[in-house]
Amino acid sequence: MNLRRVDLNLLTIFDAIMTEGSITRAAARLGMTQPALSNALTRLRRLVDDPLFVRIGNRIVPTARAEALALPVRQALDLAERALSGHPEEPDREEIRIFTLAVGDVGETIALPHVLTRLRRETGRTPRLRLRCAPPETIENELGNGAVDLAWLVFPASIQEVNSEPVMQDEFVCVVPAADADKQMTKERYLAIDHVVLGAEIAADVPGFGGWRRRRIAMEVHDYAPLATLVATAGLAATLPKRLAQHYSAIYGLAIQPLPFEMPPAIIHQAWPRALDRDSTHIRLRRAFKAAAI
Repeated sequence: MNLRRVDLNLLTIFDAIMTEGSITRAAARLGMTQPALSNALTRLRRLVDDPLFVRIGNRIVPTARAEALALPVRQALDLAERALSGHPEEPDREEIRIFTLAVGDVGETIALPHVLTRLRRETGRTPRLRLRCAPPETIENELGNGAVDLAWLVFPASIQEVNSEPVMQDEFVCVVPAADADKQMTKERYLAIDHVVLGAEIAADVPGFGGWRRRRIAMEVHDYAPLATLVATAGLAATLPKRLAQHYSAIYGLAIQPLPFEMPPAIIHQAWPRALDRDSTHIRLRRAFKAAAI
């Protein structure tokens, strides 16, 4: 390919779409109109002979070709930025960097194994990651001051120092011991059986189902792993996101049943300090978690 015939601005546009996961947000980030960015994307698609991004529902998802281009394009842009800033050489800090994550049960159980596999494949080494449990009421401040580098939240970021994007939506289901698999889950049965719950569920409301707070709560825990164990060994029931339910069902032989009432889906938002928006190593980490969430 003759680079003299390539508009290198297309690489900046591609990188913005990969980072934002949205044509609209990428256009706003670059100060472009959405039609102008869409036209540029069309040119880039012709150049590489690949759609690069496809729409699934209300999201755009990168193709395999886009995933393969993402890291080298980001590295090329980083190199150009350092050269133009007067600092063309920068020590490789990836070997010693440790990222602190607060991604909760869902991120640790569902996403992290895939993230590690992907990062090993892309970089040839295992990343240094530190997991921590951060209270919901302090997590945004910890992201803002750099104490946490990446978090999965059940709400979008609300402070200026933190950026966020939705990465996962999942329905809630009920899990019961395998011995109860043949018993239909009605509203009456749901209210009659003993439940193990997360502490955060105690104060929650479910619109349209006033019985939610009248459940018979036998045990309160603070994460999903002991919750699943108690369902399997103590004959309790629990309500949790379907992907977690499928994970624990495979381990403990739990039965998964639909809830007998409508419940809003679980929506996970990935959040990070805005100071790391353009950090190539952090971008790779964010993309890996986002891909694992799909």
